[in-house]
Amino acid sequence: MKTLSQQLPDFYEYYENETQFYLRQVQYPQDLALLHKWMHEPHVIPQWQLNKSEIDLAVYFEKMLADDHHRLLIVGVDGQDVGYTEIYEGKRDRLGRYYDGDALDLGWHLLFGEKSAFGKGYLRPVMRLLGFYIFENAPSEKIVGEPDHTVKPYAAVVEEMCYEAQRLIPMPEKTAMLYYCFKHKFYEKFGGYLTHSTAFMQNHNPLNRTEEFT
Repeated sequence: MKTLSQQLPDFYEYYENETQFYLRQVQYPQDLALLHKWMHEPHVIPQWQLNKSEIDLAVYFEKMLADDHHRLLIVGVDGQDVGYTEIYEGKRDRLGRYYDGDALDLGWHLLFGEKSAFGKGYLRPVMRLLGFYIFENAPSEKIVGEPDHTVKPYAAVVEEMCYEAQRLIPMPEKTAMLYYCFKHKFYEKFGGYLTHSTAFMQNHNPLNRTEEFT
């Protein structure tokens, strides 16, 4: 029987303003060099602390890929891989020690590794991508998050994206703010984005076009 995170698809795409945003399952070991490069970027190191040797990273990712409460995914924009995300089951993750969670809760961690993605306004579309990826493919009623509460710009964005602050959580490496994003509120605010994305994909799928023969 598949776990909650294993029910999620290996590939998912979503469009905003005719721009493709996608998630694809990490291919191991093919993606290891790319992930190694991203983990050594100065802007990634403070939050992820995975600036390790390629061998040590290989051990980390092998363990993560073997863990059935995680999904490891590459984030892409218009065919270019730009980031990495870990989807996790909140109740079965270590976060489950710190909050009274539901067995269907899912959460995510995200990094943008490619500097070319900076300043493009990708964060909000990618957060919508993650929300639709989870809510369209799993029976979850909420997404959970536990970012470092000192990252103030992040706090402003997540609240705009329907993530509601719950309380501070003291964790070994940080004091985190626990967030909930409820499905019904997310769709009330952003459901129209998914409708437009679906219509765009249908209109631009060659299989849906009528061929004219003369």
